[in-house]
Amino acid sequence: MRTEAMVGIFFIVGLVILLAVFEFIGEIPFLTKGYSLRSYFKSVGELREGNPVKLQGVEVGKVSKIKIVDGKIEVKMELKEEAPVKKDSVASIRLTSLLGTSYVNLTFGSSTSPVAPPGSILPSEEPADINEILAKVESSVSSIEAMFGAFGENKERISSLLNNLDSVLAGAAKGEGTIGKLLKDDSLYNEVKETFASMNEIAVSINQGEGTLGKLLKDESLYNETKKTVANLGQLSEKLTNAKGTFGKLLNDETLYNETTEAATNLNSILKKVNKGEGTLGKLVSDDTLYFDAHHAVTKVEKGVDTQEDLAPLSTLGAAFGILTIF
Repeated sequence: MRTEAMVGIFFIVGLVILLAVFEFIGEIPFLTKGYSLRSYFKSVGELREGNPVKLQGVEVGKVSKIKIVDGKIEVKMELKEEAPVKKDSVASIRLTSLLGTSYVNLTFGSSTSPVAPPGSILPSEEPADINEILAKVESSVSSIEAMFGAFGENKERISSLLNNLDSVLAGAAKGEGTIGKLLKDDSLYNEVKETFASMNEIAVSINQGEGTLGKLLKDESLYNETKKTVANLGQLSEKLTNAKGTFGKLLNDETLYNETTEAATNLNSILKKVNKGEGTLGKLVSDDTLYFDAHHAVTKVEKGVDTQEDLAPLSTLGAAFGILTIF
């Protein structure tokens, strides 16, 4: 066999072996059928070209290109031909772990949305800032360290508290103290049980119509009487509204009101005349003559009574002397 033929055979065999290696180890771009999609982000973190693209966790492609376009970062993704990515699928950048690589995750999208054609732009969801996450973790760690530091400073108090608590729990387990009696003594349970049994009996009695409450629940007489009372009140209200009866006339007839108003007017006129000294009552109220005449009369009566009292002994002697003369 000539040398040229041997070289050609070795070249073909080597090419086949190389293609097989690429098939098992990685994909060959020019031999892979698929399509490209794009998405835009404000920040991509540690995402790099060649990182995987996953559809809800299943790898369906690679990141082929990352570049800055008009103040945003364009991420171009090369997807497998059979990857069912919808037009409303959302692209987001995620981490496999805090120290792992980043990848682009795609959602399934809605069932009614069509499949995204090659070159489509998918909506994006901004990734969480790893620096903010680490800052929050650091703050949490600091808080935990401070808490354990406070525990260290109060170690003796905490130890004493735990010892006392252990002593209390041990006493309670032995039935000592109030808590121990509650745990060990069945009397409270029995009393509560009896109380509920009594309450159940009362409820049964009431349900059977026994006692006052039972009659109120079962006997319809109170309901009927209440219904009659309400009906009578309705009739009474109707009569009052229609001016029937004394109260109805008092409520609806204006005659009494007018007469009362007129009487009040007349009384007011009389009082005005009396106040001015007109008429007999007016003169009695305003004129002082009657007062002075009465005063003089009372004075004269008092004087007459005094004179009579002074002459009383003489009258008595005269009467006695007359009687003696007769005898």
